[in-house]
Amino acid sequence: MSKVITYIAIISVLIGHSLYAQHRSDEHRQDIIQMLNEGKSLHEVLSLHEKCLTAPMMELTAHFDKLLPSTQMEVIRMFALPVMENTVVSPNELFKIHYDTSASSPHTPPLIDESGNGIPDYIDSVASVFDHVWHYQIDKLGYDIPYIDESGYYHVYVVNMIVRFGRQFYGATIPYKSIDDEGEFSPRFKTYIYIDHKYEGYPTSGLNGMRVTAAHEFHHAIQFGAYGYSGASNTLFFYEITSTWFEDVVYPEINDYYFYLPVLFRRNIYNYPFYHSRSTDLHMYARAIWGLMMERRYGRDIMRQKWEYIKEMHPIDAIDRALRDYGSTLEQDLAEFNLWKFYTGSRARPDKFFIDGADYPMLTEKTPAIQHIGETMFRDVDVQTQTIHYHAIITVEQDTVYFLVCNVENNVSDNDEGFYELTVFSERRPDTLPIGNGLWYRLESNNPSVWKIFPLYMESPVADERISVYPNPFRTGQASSVSFVVDTAEEVDLTIFSSDMRLVFDGNLTPDRTFDRSVVRWNGRDNRDRQVASGVYFYVLHYSNTVAKGKVTLIRE
Repeated sequence: MSKVITYIAIISVLIGHSLYAQHRSDEHRQDIIQMLNEGKSLHEVLSLHEKCLTAPMMELTAHFDKLLPSTQMEVIRMFALPVMENTVVSPNELFKIHYDTSASSPHTPPLIDESGNGIPDYIDSVASVFDHVWHYQIDKLGYDIPYIDESGYYHVYVVNMIVRFGRQFYGATIPYKSIDDEGEFSPRFKTYIYIDHKYEGYPTSGLNGMRVTAAHEFHHAIQFGAYGYSGASNTLFFYEITSTWFEDVVYPEINDYYFYLPVLFRRNIYNYPFYHSRSTDLHMYARAIWGLMMERRYGRDIMRQKWEYIKEMHPIDAIDRALRDYGSTLEQDLAEFNLWKFYTGSRARPDKFFIDGADYPMLTEKTPAIQHIGETMFRDVDVQTQTIHYHAIITVEQDTVYFLVCNVENNVSDNDEGFYELTVFSERRPDTLPIGNGLWYRLESNNPSVWKIFPLYMESPVADERISVYPNPFRTGQASSVSFVVDTAEEVDLTIFSSDMRLVFDGNLTPDRTFDRSVVRWNGRDNRDRQVASGVYFYVLHYSNTVAKGKVTLIRE
């Protein structure tokens, strides 16, 4: 009788929640629903997914009413609360851990009991780890408590994930009953968690695999049980971003998210939007580094603030609202995120960008670097919102100039597509912008207002002995400008870059004659006439057939 009641409750939550999902895109519905309705088993469909089963489980919840009756029953059986042989309450009395111990069960964990308390050591570890995760995420960082049922505990089931779901998933947070939030934008759910019985053969194996899974899945429990899930289109991306980020927050020494980063850096994937949320895809986990960027730029509280707003709005809008509270916007930080992704591997700048960036893959150009002679064009069509496109040219001086072309439109429509044309010139043309070093560019697109471009020189200039620079360091309290002595009376292009190779100043200057020397000067201000901060700046002087490079230190006094 109790199993029948459980099934009825599951039918209620699945059919009821599907009403919230009518405006979801048909494309996402095809991923799971069409395959199931065409005869694939639930195990077959789930085996196409990666790492965490929570996203496809929520997709099934959202589209339950679209399934064939026979498939609905299969889903109901999978969502039903399992019955296991033993339970233990965690030391802080927050969790009830369910597990088997019989030799006949495929879910039985290693039965080593060195503590002699009659409980397998692995289960003891599970209980203490979940207590630690609760303390970190709720007591320390202030996230809301997930829904706890009448027993007073949150339930965790230790199973053989391959036997239970047909693939070596790390874990799953399963919705089994909706909470009566009628009229709320994001209805909440009662959930329980599955974790593996020993994490053998995982990319991160053993207790470390269990630890990052606990951090990941328990935040899913918080998300669905405290902040809700509206079922709106392209929503789940931020659920996985945050849960994967929390793996590193709670256990920074483990770094399981490293295994998923390559998908963000390959040349053939840049046309996927930031909000891309196919649950068969690894992008959601790789974008955990968005959380790392947020944490470094604004502190950890901004991620929690986004979840407060998710109670009332789509995650894209919630992210933007929280960023505006901190004086930024989603568009600005999407562009910044793409710039941060450039400074990884051998280009890493841990002082300014990702602290562990040297361990990350490097962006590879969308097209091979092109030798630039006079005019070079890069063009792409069918580009989507919130995407990055990365190109490079090699100049006649054999320097490399990189271009990050970013679409930063705040839009969640799967069907928004457009084009851009980036043209690089060796001479000034109408409607061009300076890059420096005698180069200019023009960016044309169907919607210019949503595009941001970063031209970057990666080579650190080496001082040219033909050029004298004084004073160096340039102390603003002692001098009004820094002077560059050049061997020409003709106009000179002076370009100044910050230490992270952002264009600061570009000007076409006529040298002054001072004591029989030709001198051009920079007053320590950028192209908008704002004072620049103290730091090391690279300069490039271009005149006649000469290119001279070096660096100057500016000290703001």
